[in-house]
Amino acid sequence: MRIDSIMAKASVERLYNHVLAVEYIKHPLVSPENLERAGDYILSEFERYGLSTKKQEFRVDGFDGVFHNIEGIIGECTKPELLITSHYDTVDRSPGADDNGSAIAVMLESARVLAEAGWSGNARFVSFSLEEGNPARAAKMKELAIKLGLKDEKGRYTSWHTAQLIEEHKRIWNQMPGVKPSEAMEKARSKLQGNISSKELEYLKGLERLSEDVTVTSWPGQTGLVGSSFWVDEAVRLGKQVLGVLNLEMVGYISKAEHSQRFPKGIPADLAKTYGTDKSLTIGDFLAVIGDKNSAQLADAFCRQCQLDAINLPYSCLQGEFSYEQIAHLMQDILRSDHAPFWRAGIPALFLTDTANFRNPYYHTPADKIITLDFDFMLKVCKATIASAVDLASSD
Repeated sequence: MRIDSIMAKASVERLYNHVLAVEYIKHPLVSPENLERAGDYILSEFERYGLSTKKQEFRVDGFDGVFHNIEGIIGECTKPELLITSHYDTVDRSPGADDNGSAIAVMLESARVLAEAGWSGNARFVSFSLEEGNPARAAKMKELAIKLGLKDEKGRYTSWHTAQLIEEHKRIWNQMPGVKPSEAMEKARSKLQGNISSKELEYLKGLERLSEDVTVTSWPGQTGLVGSSFWVDEAVRLGKQVLGVLNLEMVGYISKAEHSQRFPKGIPADLAKTYGTDKSLTIGDFLAVIGDKNSAQLADAFCRQCQLDAINLPYSCLQGEFSYEQIAHLMQDILRSDHAPFWRAGIPALFLTDTANFRNPYYHTPADKIITLDFDFMLKVCKATIASAVDLASSD
């Protein structure tokens, strides 16, 4: 079965319609019914394509609720599988067209095309819940802020000063790679000390207490990436064979403007292999393909597909001999998605992304809407995903 004939079935209109279908806030505290609605939509699409399906149920300590990872399976579950993944929750103020509606759309369209082509292979499509955060932790933070009068019942800060202070505090401590979160927060608080009210001080100290048991390597599953961490832990316990993971995380925003692309500190962008984009990587018109030390074969295979004439997807590929421990201490920004628990478990995985806040100005804001996305770019990502599945996971 020719790759060209399969991926030619991918439809930009279907990608657009999927993003339309999930463009709303999907958050466990603000809109739990929408979170469930999005999961049900993904499940119903898998069923419509004829895939075997599963809702993997999990709970969060200290929170009264049930959450689900949504799965669709092609092939035999007893054989090593390629995983194609996304997440379907959002932060509490964003409709999430790019984060992560774009990835849901690419995942679903890849599943449809492969299923309807009668592809003989082994792939599991998984959309994780609670990538963005831990609801028990978020509820405690919100409760403390309301008690101190820093937020109202809708979760809005009650003063401009507090809103700006908390954003600046987060910005400072997030720029301390390799530092234990509670210690980084304390250092950030010290830098802002002369500009903090007594109630704001109490709130920041409360955040530090909530983070005392979190380390730079343990946070996936504690403060975020909750659903994927549960999935990986269960897979390891059951001895599940995973061929590799293509983790789709924000794949819909590009910019042709000069200096539209930035990189976080600690990321050796000059070591990246590029195709179809300026080698300076200052223009945000490419897909970032990132792999750890176990993911070289996966990265090579995906990048080969990007270079096919029928795809021609610009990319920057950063794959090196980086262990999970090294990444967690030196390059923590590239752990910010659901591939991270797989890397920690030694499972090959790729982080496929438009680089989020390092390019997209609408990241985690109410303006993350469908009108900002480039669907021709998303179609290329979808075709590369389909072609990679055929290349890596065909069983005939």
